[in-house]
Amino acid sequence: MGRTPILWEAAPQVKASLLANAPSSASPYPFCPNLFFLLPAVSGESDPPDLVYLPAELKVLDIPDHFRLQRVDRYLPGNASLGSRSETYLLLHRQPMAKPLVQATYLPFTAQQVVLAADPHHRYGSVAWDVRAVSIEGTVSPAEPYARVLFHLKGQDWLLGRHDLPCVSLHAFHQMRAAHGACHLQAPLGVCVVELEFPPRWFSTTHPSSHSRRRAAEPGTKERLHYVGAVELRATDPPRRQEVRLDDNVLIRVPDMALRPGQLFTATLILQQNFTADLLTLRIKVKKGLQVLAARPAVPEAWTAKLDKFKGSKHHTALVTCRRQDAGQAADFPEFLYLDLAVENGTRGLASTRPVTWQVEYPGQDPEAEKDKMVWEIQVSERDIRALVPLVKEQEIVNTAPLTGIPQAVPVKLVAVEMGGAVFEVTEQMGCESANKQVLKVTDACDSVYVGGKESRGARGARVDFWFRRLHASLLFTVWVPLLPLRVELTDTTLEQVRGWRVPGAGPSAPAAEAGEEAERQARGCRLQYQRAGVRFLAHFVAHPLDGGRHLTYMPSPDWLLDVSHLVGGQAKVQDPRVATLEGGSVVIGHEPGVTSVEVRSPVSDSILGEQTLVVSDEKVAVLELQAQLVSGLSLALSTEPGHPDVFTATCQALSALHSPKQEAVLSVWLAFTDHTLAPVELYGWRDVALSISSLDPGVAWVRPDEELARPLIVAEGPGRGPLLQLGLHTADFCRKGKHRAPLAVGTAWLERAEGAMSGEAVTAAATEPMVGPQKWAPARVGPDLTKFEGPQGGTSSEDEGPGEEEKEEEMVKAPEQVTDLEIGMYVLLGVFCLAIFIFLVNCIVFVLRYQRKEPPDAGLGPAPSTQQPHNWVWLGTDQEELSRQLDRCSHTFLPAKEVAAPGGRRKRVEFVTFASPRAPEGAASPPPSSAPTVQSILVASEDDIRWVCEDMGLRDPDELRSYMERIRGSS
Repeated sequence: MGRTPILWEAAPQVKASLLANAPSSASPYPFCPNLFFLLPAVSGESDPPDLVYLPAELKVLDIPDHFRLQRVDRYLPGNASLGSRSETYLLLHRQPMAKPLVQATYLPFTAQQVVLAADPHHRYGSVAWDVRAVSIEGTVSPAEPYARVLFHLKGQDWLLGRHDLPCVSLHAFHQMRAAHGACHLQAPLGVCVVELEFPPRWFSTTHPSSHSRRRAAEPGTKERLHYVGAVELRATDPPRRQEVRLDDNVLIRVPDMALRPGQLFTATLILQQNFTADLLTLRIKVKKGLQVLAARPAVPEAWTAKLDKFKGSKHHTALVTCRRQDAGQAADFPEFLYLDLAVENGTRGLASTRPVTWQVEYPGQDPEAEKDKMVWEIQVSERDIRALVPLVKEQEIVNTAPLTGIPQAVPVKLVAVEMGGAVFEVTEQMGCESANKQVLKVTDACDSVYVGGKESRGARGARVDFWFRRLHASLLFTVWVPLLPLRVELTDTTLEQVRGWRVPGAGPSAPAAEAGEEAERQARGCRLQYQRAGVRFLAHFVAHPLDGGRHLTYMPSPDWLLDVSHLVGGQAKVQDPRVATLEGGSVVIGHEPGVTSVEVRSPVSDSILGEQTLVVSDEKVAVLELQAQLVSGLSLALSTEPGHPDVFTATCQALSALHSPKQEAVLSVWLAFTDHTLAPVELYGWRDVALSISSLDPGVAWVRPDEELARPLIVAEGPGRGPLLQLGLHTADFCRKGKHRAPLAVGTAWLERAEGAMSGEAVTAAATEPMVGPQKWAPARVGPDLTKFEGPQGGTSSEDEGPGEEEKEEEMVKAPEQVTDLEIGMYVLLGVFCLAIFIFLVNCIVFVLRYQRKEPPDAGLGPAPSTQQPHNWVWLGTDQEELSRQLDRCSHTFLPAKEVAAPGGRRKRVEFVTFASPRAPEGAASPPPSSAPTVQSILVASEDDIRWVCEDMGLRDPDELRSYMERIRGSS
């Protein structure tokens, strides 16, 4: 006959409008279609933006189920300024009447903003409702021309005693005709049923015109109408029957529905065509409440039937004897016997079971089958129940039980719909079963579905079946599970010691070689300050295909990770607490050099859900400078993702200008280390950081300490602008070395106090070079491993450099010019080079001056000053033959060898021979070659130089020694 579309709309009862969103079928994620997030483009030819942020705390209030989102390829979305911060959130199970708030806090300032729905009908100017529609009938016939639709509130708690629920109207369109109905949602279940009666002409076999078909296909264009479904119109309604076989030749056809007290029904016996017996006996045993009224043969000419009744105390028995009269007439008609039964009145209870026992006997029957009895149960109910509908608050479950060990349950209520539209809750005699227990389970009482933490898969369309007597219903759920292992993201996987920074507290014992002042500081309770790192725990949530395939569906998409730090932070720990500890589940604090890991263990199976290696290095870094941003207030802006109201981005902006006298502000301070990493002071804690702030012009602003906030307040006075705030980072007085008062790092902050000024820039500068414009901290690359952030709520990133040259001194006092370690090393190396060059030049000058003035002893007898002076050779040795050969070769005289007493009593022969150019006699043609050796007097040296030779020869008297010298001089 055709299909009739049914649409519905919501109408307010008392100034309350009812609206519901139609689900999108184009998105693989049912509540997050087409998720987009606009990020600033990063070109490979330019430096990436500075990933720093305002360390304000962002929270989502008044909605329990939400997650912070983080992109897979970037650490934080768009945080590139000291004065702003952005976070993206996903809202789950959002109720239309809820008013979620986003709150930004940077003490003492707070800002709030309501998250508005994208649909203008769901704005919070009026009450909105989320209604689910369930069509009861799939076909309608003239015998029962009714179409029933159940409406119930979705995502609401069961409402006790509430009477301001809305009305719902239902519209059915067929050709050029329409039918309308309405109902009022009733507490406590928040349900109602609309029963539409179709007129008889709708069941006509005449076909509508093309114009009518076109008009009938356009009901969805009506404003604020939501499509429910279509019903099929049939001219006749086939009865609902069930066939049960008694044996191989006989079967029985009975009604397949619940019966009401006083209702008559008929059971039909059917014979197979090869049945040849002429006698058939049927025994029927029924309990009280049922009666067998009559037995009628289908073909009286072929069969006769005799009914005999027997009453008992608990059962009634009916015996039907059938005899064949004419086999030819019964061959073409398989139905041969009709049994009329009735349900007695006076039954109590909502539903009851009336068993009927059937047994058939005939000649030639199998002896084993003769003993078989078939029991058929008749469902008897005082109500004409037409459908069973399970009600749930949500059909989507984010299974976090594997992370927390806490089961998650969704309550279920079963309601039955009667003829006439009445609804009642089913509390007993019901059954249920989950089609996939690896995804979802259901309780034995069928009052809830749950996940306990041992489920290994997720799924979209996980089915749970419910039944009540002969009525069946199913629910389809979407279950998301975390994809393991978790992503443990440390902002810095290598923590180094901060040079010169010590904080109160017990630290590891110093090595035996380190004593003195360091041991004394440790005895006072001071320890070395190591860098700190923030930690986040992230995970994909996925649904597996029901067919066992490998294609996963991600929530909300593969580009996003869900932050589960608030769920697993309590189970996270550092494997070796001597190396580092985890504070508050969000900050890793280094204690001593070593290698360890941050891990999360399952509370269900004690297996490792995720881990990340952590290195605490003994290398040192220094705080290079302080970057600061003045905060005089906060502004908060929300932007909803296009096409989805439950994903939004919150951006918190710092107000930096001071407008009136006595207006107060605070500073947001970041530490810039020499390894080019950045960290907010909040990561180390304002109470544990000795930070000094002073005003360079108290007439513009002055600094007031605040014990409650644990940070100084900036109080405005007169107009002015510039880098007027001076900052210094110090070691605590309790741990300070000696009387050194120089800060570890300094910086300045831009201050603007002017009427109407609404903006200001955050700058950093050295103490001797104040800057009046913004300064950029340009990282070499962006990545989470080099980022310091406050905790699970914020982040930043910067470049990576290898560690610089480690200083041997335990503590280095920073110069006012803020010279870095690299610059100090370069200056020292340059000084060493300059000193070496200076010494080399002095040696060269001395050498040149000394050897230019030196002349040989007989230089004055030579022919000219330019005569070349050869080297003077002295022969020391004991080889007389070698000495003779040298002298013979040169044809010169030689000095006789003398015995010299060697140490130990052994005497050696020592020859003294000099080779020099001989003086040419006057008139000679030319001097001998300059290279020829000549014997020259050894007395060119002093007498003390050869005294040891003379004493060994026995020349102890001065006169003997003088005589010996004269003889040597004469021989030369």
